Amino acid sequence: MAYDAKKKEYLMKYLEKLKEIRFRVKPEEYEKYEAAARKAGYPSMRQFYIEALDEKVERLQKKESAE
Repeated sequence: MAYDAKKKEYLMKYLEKLKEIRFRVKPEEYEKYEAAARKAGYPSMRQFYIEALDEKVERLQKKESAE
């Protein structure tokens, strides 16, 4: 399927609605995270990161509401 101007327009419109989170880790840290994600059965590193962030946010919110 060819990449045409219309597809690019749709993609750019979609991407405007999103924010990007980027960070760098040492290779040995990445290997550790990747192994944990695989062991837990995550389909992608992205999903692993998102769930880890969600868990942390949830714990913080519970802690704040308990105070």
